[in-house]
Amino acid sequence: MKDEEAKEIGELTGLRPQLVQYLVELLATVYGEADWKKITGRRRRALDVFEHKVKASSSQPTIPQFTEKLCHSLGLQSIEVSPDIITALDKDRGAVLKSLRRESIYWVLLCSKEAK
Repeated sequence: MKDEEAKEIGELTGLRPQLVQYLVELLATVYGEADWKKITGRRRRALDVFEHKVKASSSQPTIPQFTEKLCHSLGLQSIEVSPDIITALDKDRGAVLKSLRRESIYWVLLCSKEAK
């Protein structure tokens, strides 16, 4: 994600551009590693399932717990993302989790674009 795009998204969501980049990277990594053929049925789309899982997981009190719940709900035991990203996001956990709860569809669209 380009810095200018992260800045624009930050203005929309209230998050600093660096946090936007970290959050999109985290979500895109999880989205990209999920086995969607196994998770989705004939009538369920991957983005719909992922949005529901993100919103449900955003009720966790910390970013590490959010990440854990999101990954486990998608059958992932681990992901390849720097722990520094999770730590940085957790420093502003209130704003990050609030944005995920309120704008989950937007975040899922951003991460699916990045995961491609």
